[in-house]
Amino acid sequence: CIVIGGGVIGLLTARNLHRRGVDVLLLERGALGGESSWAGGGIVSPLYPWRYAEAVNVLAERSKQIYPVLVTELLDETGLDSELRHSGLFIQVREEAEIQTAMQWADGLGVNMTRITSHAELRELEPVAGERLDLGVWLPDVMQVRNPRLVKALAESFRRRAIAFREQAAVDEVIVENGRATGVRLGDEVIGADTVIIASGAWSAAFDVAASVEVAPVKGQMLLYRGQPDRLHRILLDEGHYIIPRRDGHILAGSTLENIGFDKHLSDAAREELHTAAVALMPALAEMPVERQWAGLRPGTPSGVPYVCPHKNIDGLYIHAGHYRNGIVLGAASAEMMAAMVCGQEMAIDPSPYAMTAPH
Repeated sequence: CIVIGGGVIGLLTARNLHRRGVDVLLLERGALGGESSWAGGGIVSPLYPWRYAEAVNVLAERSKQIYPVLVTELLDETGLDSELRHSGLFIQVREEAEIQTAMQWADGLGVNMTRITSHAELRELEPVAGERLDLGVWLPDVMQVRNPRLVKALAESFRRRAIAFREQAAVDEVIVENGRATGVRLGDEVIGADTVIIASGAWSAAFDVAASVEVAPVKGQMLLYRGQPDRLHRILLDEGHYIIPRRDGHILAGSTLENIGFDKHLSDAAREELHTAAVALMPALAEMPVERQWAGLRPGTPSGVPYVCPHKNIDGLYIHAGHYRNGIVLGAASAEMMAAMVCGQEMAIDPSPYAMTAPH
């Protein structure tokens, strides 16, 4: 099997296949995890999860079960810590009707969620929260993982398990003969395979064979503040902007949503937007230096539901892309499902919502 794409989705897929005894080659056009996998926040929950389709939350809930096992396994195997933490997540929700919707969603899935009804109540959970945060919901079990460290651990796992991969290996074409994928072409080089999986993130629809796949880049810019350990303990979210505490004291602030194609240029306007929102969430950030600003391209679909499916017309070709803002939280479960699908094994999740013919 050839996996095209070395982000978290491709890495997890290839590793799952290898564990099932499949001979895998992963091909990455740049560096492993160098695009949206590296750039995201690593919250192991969709933002405002009750606003998403059931198909998204089904994958998210399964991933929440997988991550503690996966991160421990990677640490034992490689010595590299992906820094999985139970930070919890506070979401500011101002409308009573939406709070009721959120609580009903949580009850339906058995998710631990409580209401926050005042700023004083929130300050008991997070003493540095800004005064504008006062009403909403608290999800104490939400985890986070540090994306770049997860990518490093997965890459080291590949080396230790002798899973074949190549960086700086851009695939130009998926080769199809008599209605079946038979391999890929990189320049003048042809590599044959029984199965090909396109897991190329925002670039997935660029292949001719995937032209009907509705995946497009959605740019997001982020800021990283240099703080002190244990200054911020909880993930705070308001109006789509969030701050995330890292173990070493860094605080991540995100994120913009920009539909401007394959453009990763940084902007002063985005920096100001993110800084203003971050300071409102945690006023002490006004005194902390911004260490870095960066941008990534999320692989967005109109509904946020990813493709985890065989190609509708080409045998031996699979699409695993379109996780939008939720590549980390959905990826562990969707990679498990994709590997089982390719191997003809039983899947823990109904695959029909993720098919090419399903609404995306």
